[in-house]
Amino acid sequence: MNREKLNHLYHEKELALSVLEGKWKLIILCHLGLKGTKRFTELKNLIPDITQRMLTNQLRELEKDGLVHREVYPVVPPKVEYSLTELGKSLMPIIEMLEEWGKNYLKVKNDKNKGIYYEKVQTLSVIEGKWKLIILCHLGLKGTKRFMELKKLIPNITQKMLTNQLRELEEDGLVHREVYPVVPPKVEYSLTEQGKSLMTVLKMLEDWGKNYIKQIEKNAAAR
Repeated sequence: MNREKLNHLYHEKELALSVLEGKWKLIILCHLGLKGTKRFTELKNLIPDITQRMLTNQLRELEKDGLVHREVYPVVPPKVEYSLTELGKSLMPIIEMLEEWGKNYLKVKNDKNKGIYYEKVQTLSVIEGKWKLIILCHLGLKGTKRFMELKKLIPNITQKMLTNQLRELEEDGLVHREVYPVVPPKVEYSLTEQGKSLMTVLKMLEDWGKNYIKQIEKNAAAR
């Protein structure tokens, strides 16, 4: 795979994740996907820990990204309903796969199962952020790498950020760090079995990202 294709592949996964990232978007999508059309207050009641301002912002972003439809009815008092668009519905198989991965992840972590939304949020929190997904892609597609090799593959990331992201991925059990007792020090990073198990989800995100980009370009051309 040439560099241009590889960069495009990471862009698709990064784009797909950026649409989902954050603590609340996935929960909102879950509720709308599993429970159907909801009014703002109904969503707020379903997600008691979210503030009204945060829910408003998250719904606005999801609507802007084309995943949520907002229907305003010309009545008094105002009536507004939220539902998934076809693009939003197309994410549900990935969300369900995240649930299954989350179940296994919680078992490995010996974490108490707290329900379907907790599983999805736990899964996303492990891979959220701009850089973790790209790091996982490099290690998954190109195999074991040393720190500076990863840094060269991801030129826009700072050394401090790469160090922090690798540390978090190691703590979450997705990346293994092998330290060799040599001078100068030699450290290599690779995916654990748990990390490798995420590659199927990443592939689905890639495919969804391709379709998402095509749909956005199609909508832009139609304007």
